[in-house]
Amino acid sequence: MTTGIRIYNTLTRREEDFTPVVPGQAGIYLCGPTVYDDCHIGHLMGPVLFDACARWLQVRGHRVRLVNNITDIDDKIIQRALTTGEPWQDITRRYTAQYLDLLARLHVTTITDHPRCSDFVPQMVTYIGELIAAGRAYAVADDGVYFDVQKQEGYGKLSGRKLDDMQAGARIERDARLHHPADFALWKLAKPGEPSWPSPWGAGRPGWHIECSVMSHHTLGHTFDIHAGGEELKFPHHENEIAQGEAHGGCYARIWMHNNLVQFEGDKISKSDPRMKDPAFRDQFKALEVVGRFGGSVVRFLLLSGQYRRPVDFAPAVIASQRTALGKLHRQLGPLLDEASGADVLTRSLPPLAAATRDTVCAGMDHDFNTGAVIAACFTLATEARKHSDDEAATLNRAWRDLGRLIGLFQPGDGKDTAEATTTAGSALTALMARLITRRQTARAARDFATADRIRDALTPVKIAIKDGKDGATWVLAGDEAAATAAVEALLAQLE
Repeated sequence: MTTGIRIYNTLTRREEDFTPVVPGQAGIYLCGPTVYDDCHIGHLMGPVLFDACARWLQVRGHRVRLVNNITDIDDKIIQRALTTGEPWQDITRRYTAQYLDLLARLHVTTITDHPRCSDFVPQMVTYIGELIAAGRAYAVADDGVYFDVQKQEGYGKLSGRKLDDMQAGARIERDARLHHPADFALWKLAKPGEPSWPSPWGAGRPGWHIECSVMSHHTLGHTFDIHAGGEELKFPHHENEIAQGEAHGGCYARIWMHNNLVQFEGDKISKSDPRMKDPAFRDQFKALEVVGRFGGSVVRFLLLSGQYRRPVDFAPAVIASQRTALGKLHRQLGPLLDEASGADVLTRSLPPLAAATRDTVCAGMDHDFNTGAVIAACFTLATEARKHSDDEAATLNRAWRDLGRLIGLFQPGDGKDTAEATTTAGSALTALMARLITRRQTARAARDFATADRIRDALTPVKIAIKDGKDGATWVLAGDEAAATAAVEALLAQLE
């Protein structure tokens, strides 16, 4: 039985009716973070976006189980432990706690399970053994166990890649014992000093891809409704999950959903971006920095302002603009923001204008979870509410507030995030930076590059980055404004 909800399936490249495996239930698996370092903003995108999807499925009458794993076994974690001397368990506990705290601050409430890889190693060993027994994987002496991709019919169907191209395009010399360059590790034998678990093939640890296949299998069953994650995971991670899952017993996830990536001033950002070598630039994407500076409700509002398959721009000016917009809505609600009510908004009687807005919201969410349509509808109704008398305005304001709450917006207490804006616009720092940029431009025009570089380098410790463009220089702050203001004031005193 279909549900009236249509979802774009990345695997089939078309919209499909959502037909759950078990009527009235929805099982969703969302790839989570590898907990070896501070969370970046990309780690929050999936949880917020798919939390909104899960909320809507609940609104439409489904009992949702949303699984979001924690990868606490990985080469990066081991390397961090070897570099710092800190036990790997302490590293993973610290960054897992940080991640969970950030989700709470962003009102992510629908996740039901946070399985950790380290709790499922015996199940992974069993799963790998079953793949070997089925002839779909093989052991390599003194190395580990690999999945045989050539035996997987349709390998590459998610990403659109072909095995022949992978063979021809292989740039890294692979072990001659591998059947194909694209064969991937299911089990890695441990080196001296590395954490390990027992297995029939020797002490070691699971590969990255097998972790999600096993944890989804044990929490949601072999075949489940939706597998979600970031677009960057389509290959090789999700491609290899499909191969493992199907080799282990047929259909894996029915629908694949992928959220788009982070942008900065219209450009896509990845770890390989050369600008990420600049600490001041890189720190702008640290989740603690962004949420600490702008507030959880603002970051959630920004993430939901479009549609999950579109990129999200995290330039500070963009976030500040979203905070201003959200602040206007919060101020219009006033005391209504802190009322803990409104769950009946889809069933209660509403004035014609609000009822029409409700229809727009439902159509948008039923059509591939278009959260941006919800926010746009709320703005439209909020504008109309300002044209009415107090009682009528309150009714309309409650309506758009409650429609926004369906996707986790306008929660009690959110007003604190927008009550006292701390954007650089209009602040003392803005005036100081205008003087400093003028001083730097004068130096550059005089070919006094030593002074220009001195200004730039002096701003790095307080996390101010200056960007030169065709229309002049702009700047962004990723740190504490008070500390930055003091530093810029002192620098100007030295220069002038």
